[in-house]
This record gives sequence, structure tokens and C-alpha cells, in this order.
Amino acid sequence: RQGFPVFSTVIEANHVQKRDVGSGGLSLTEEDRAAINRLSKDPRIGERIIKSIAPSIYGHEHIKTAVAMALFGGSEKDVNGKHRIRGDINVLLLGDPGTAKSQMLKYVEATAPRAVFTTGKGASAVGLTAAVQKDPVTGEFTLEGGALVLADRGVCLIDEFDKMNDQDRTSIHEAMEQQTISITKAGL
Repeated sequence: RQGFPVFSTVIEANHVQKRDVGSGGLSLTEEDRAAINRLSKDPRIGERIIKSIAPSIYGHEHIKTAVAMALFGGSEKDVNGKHRIRGDINVLLLGDPGTAKSQMLKYVEATAPRAVFTTGKGASAVGLTAAVQKDPVTGEFTLEGGALVLADRGVCLIDEFDKMNDQDRTSIHEAMEQQTISITKAGL
């Protein structure tokens, strides 16, 4: 059989420590905490945050407000352990060509600690949710996360949403509503 050799991935470790998934890898110093506490007492903090969103784009206060709310998110609620209400905020930006929609998304991608940017032209249901692949060495099926999985506890930005196929567009409904992705491929 011709081709490149396939090597197994092996990791040897003396110690493994789980890091906090929710923080996105950010750590705050005492100085940062003091600055945040000072800002929280400012009565105009909402206006300041909205004005700091994409400052190079003039106007669009309603859009910047929606983007700020999506970045900060809502509060997740668990009602008596029976029913969970999501805290994520979904935003759909619509407008004429040339109204800085893509620039707004690029700003969020650069600002958010965990953001995945994709376009509707090249996005498929598998690329957005998850793909099942067969491991060439072991022959077992493995699951590889798509854009929505990689953006977990962060922001997934899809530009040119209207260029997506209808089937691919419906694949993200479950992720947006239930915050889950169901896989029914290869017996997984």
C-alpha cells in the first residue's frame, strides 16, 4: 500500500490537571478585579460598554446593544432540577449590503475570549455540528466537533447565513434551542 505512513498519537504525562472550562483560559488579577468593581458602580456602564463595541463603526446603537447582550449572555436557570432555561442570547443581523454586518462579526471574533467564525457559503451541517470519522489505525469511529461544538460557552459567528442550504440551516436549530447536538451516525 503506497502513501504516507499513519502514526498513532501517544501522550505521556506525569500529572494532568483539569482547568476551568467556563473562564475560556482567562485569569484575572486583583488589579483587574478592583477595576471591574469600580466600573460596576458606574451608573452609565451600559452606555460605555455599548460605545466600546466596534468603535470604528459609526451608529448602529441597537445592533451594538444586541451584540453586547450576546457577549455577556443571560443567566441560566435550573427550575427544581427538572427544567433548564438557557442563558445564551442568539442574535440575527439583517441589513442591506455595506452596512458593516461582517465587520461587526469580525470585531466580536477578535474581542470574545472564545469565538468561532465561519461563513454560510462553505458551512455544512457536518461542519457546524459534528463529523464522524473512522480512525485509520484502530478502525473505531471518532467524533470531531464542528463550529458550534468548538464555540461551546463562547460565540459562534456565521456570516452570509442566507447563502446556507436549508437542510444545513435547520441542523443548528437544536443547538440554538436546547444547547445540545444529537448525533445519529455510525452507531454513536
